[in-house]
Amino acid sequence: MTSIRKLVVISTVAAGTAVVLAVPASANRFGGFGHGPFGAHFGGPHVKPDPQCLRTCGQVNQLCLQTARTDAQTCADMKCSTPLQTAQTACAADYKSTDCQNARSALRTCLQPCRDMLKTDSSACQTDKRTCVAACASSVPSVPDPQCVAGCRSTLQNCRSDADMAAQSCLGKCDALITTARQTCVANPRGSACTAALQAAQGCVRPCNQTEQSALEACQQTAQTCNAACPTVSPAPTPTATPVP
Repeated sequence: MTSIRKLVVISTVAAGTAVVLAVPASANRFGGFGHGPFGAHFGGPHVKPDPQCLRTCGQVNQLCLQTARTDAQTCADMKCSTPLQTAQTACAADYKSTDCQNARSALRTCLQPCRDMLKTDSSACQTDKRTCVAACASSVPSVPDPQCVAGCRSTLQNCRSDADMAAQSCLGKCDALITTARQTCVANPRGSACTAALQAAQGCVRPCNQTEQSALEACQQTAQTCNAACPTVSPAPTPTATPVP
C-alpha cells in the first residue's frame, strides 16, 4: 500500500500542469442535435430552436474552451517549469519528506493564477454559449420549400424501390444455387459437398447485396443533394387567439 501511495504522489507531480489545469467536465457538455436523412429542417417550421444554429453555438463554444485551456497551459509552462522540476526531484527522492511537501505547495501556489485564469475564461465561454443558444431559440429558422422537399422524398422512394427490384431480380438468379445448398447441407452439413454448395450460393448472393447497398447509398446522396438545393422560405407565424371581450 505504501509503494502504491508513493507512486500516486509522484505520478501526480509528474503529470504537471495538465492535471492541475483540467477543465471541469461540465464545461465540455453541449448536447447532441440529431437530424434525419434530409437534414435538420425536415421537422418543419415548428422545430425550435434551429438545430444548425445550436450546432454552430456548440462549435464556437468548443473553440473557446480549447483556447482557454491552451492559454492556461502556456501560462503554467512559462511560469512554473522550475517549481515543477523541483517538486519532481524532491518527491522522487522521498515523497514523505518536508522538501517534497514544500515543493508541492510551492507548485500549487505558482499554478493558482493560471487556474484562476482558466476558470474565468471557461466561465466566459459558457456565458457566451448560453447567450448564443438563447439567440437560436428566439429566432425563427428558415426551412426548405415544402413542395420541393416533397419532390425529393418522392424521388428517394422511387430510387429505393428501383434498387429493391433490381436486387430481387439479381437474387432470383441465385435460387437454384440456394436450393442446392439447402438440400445438400440438410443431408450432410459437415460434408465437402455442403461447403462447396454454400460457397457457390454465397458467391452468387454477395454481389447482389453489394450492388443494392451501393444503389441505396447513391439514392440517399441524391436525395440529400436535392434537399440542399431546395429554396428556403420563412414559415408563417403561428396565429394567436384573439381574446373575447
